[in-house]
Amino acid sequence: MRTTNQYLKTDRMRKHWKYILAITIIVVSAVGGIIVYKQTRAAENSELYKVKRGKFEAVLSCKGEINGIKATEIRVPKIIGDRDLELWELTILDLVQDGKSVKKGDFVVQLDASKIMASMRQEMQNLEKEVADLNNVKIDSTVTLSNLREEIKNARLDLEYNKIDLEQSKFESEAYQRKTQMAYQKAENNIAKKERDYLLEKNKLKVRVGRTAGWVERRQKKIAKYQEAMSLTRITAPEDGIVIFGKSWEGKKFSKDDAVPTYEFAPAIATLPDMSKVLSEIYVKEIDIAKIKTGDSVRVTFDALENVTIMGSIKNIARVGEDHKDFDMKAFKVIIELDKTDEGLKPAMSSNNEIIIARLENALLLPVTAVFKNNGNPFVYLKKQDEVIQQPIITGPENEEFVVIEEGIEEGDIIVLEPPVEKVLVTKN
Repeated sequence: MRTTNQYLKTDRMRKHWKYILAITIIVVSAVGGIIVYKQTRAAENSELYKVKRGKFEAVLSCKGEINGIKATEIRVPKIIGDRDLELWELTILDLVQDGKSVKKGDFVVQLDASKIMASMRQEMQNLEKEVADLNNVKIDSTVTLSNLREEIKNARLDLEYNKIDLEQSKFESEAYQRKTQMAYQKAENNIAKKERDYLLEKNKLKVRVGRTAGWVERRQKKIAKYQEAMSLTRITAPEDGIVIFGKSWEGKKFSKDDAVPTYEFAPAIATLPDMSKVLSEIYVKEIDIAKIKTGDSVRVTFDALENVTIMGSIKNIARVGEDHKDFDMKAFKVIIELDKTDEGLKPAMSSNNEIIIARLENALLLPVTAVFKNNGNPFVYLKKQDEVIQQPIITGPENEEFVVIEEGIEEGDIIVLEPPVEKVLVTKN
């Protein structure tokens, strides 16, 4: 009886485990089916893109500044930059507002004349000393030459006395005649020497006087230059226009209390741009400079002018990069000449420049988000019927939205924009 009960108990446990195992298998199968179903549906429901052709344009956008192609420069007057004056720089005491419209002769800049005044005062003191030296030299020359002329006069009298003695010696002995003859020759030689000494001293004194007079003349001319420079420290507009102040070598616009260099090739203090022909000045980062070239078309718009777009082209690209406050790398100055002007354009106005670096009329296009890379090689997920394959491609230029496809797919192909689940990928051999 005990054995029978144990058998029944064991049989019930076996049936119980069979039920549990069956239920487990059913649940696992159901979950697996759901997973497979979801994976398949994920591939089917991924966003798709149909490859098509269209117009393509890639641009390089840069901020810039508008100015006239031609401009009248307002510089430090040339006399102030004269090397003789040694005025290497002057301070700006006052100036008109940047961008102000002026008429010919209107005030623009006032330079500090105190340095000129101090230098001129020193020159005038030196001139007084040199004029006194010149007068002394002239007096010394007059006295010295007068004494020499007196000596020559006395020597000629001595010669006359010796001549009389020589004439009277013919009644004397030969020895005395010889003696008087030698005395006469000595007197002649003495006159010749004094006359030579007189000429030498006269030339020497003439040079001395001329040199001192030259110092005085140069000092007088230098003082005259200082006086002219002082009168020109108030700089006016050479013609009608809008004043745009220039920039120092550091790129900072000139303003009150700034030191302005005076040498010939220093930056202009200001300009009066001619806005009948306009250019846009931009700076391009060194990593982008290889993308552009002279002659590239540029689309230019302006923050201050709505609905105004003017086309232009690159006229010049700097050969050497320079440091620029807006970039953490070297930048190259690029000049863009606009095809036309607009009455609303003002000097130094900000411009938005789109350099067109690629333009295609009938290109095969894909969104940039549809292109993936494997070890640097681009590819797309190409959908063919119920299969998705990884298709290598060759790309061309791109912009922010689209990339040009040169090889690998054709117009009308369906591209999966998101990576599908790996299990449903099928690679055709």
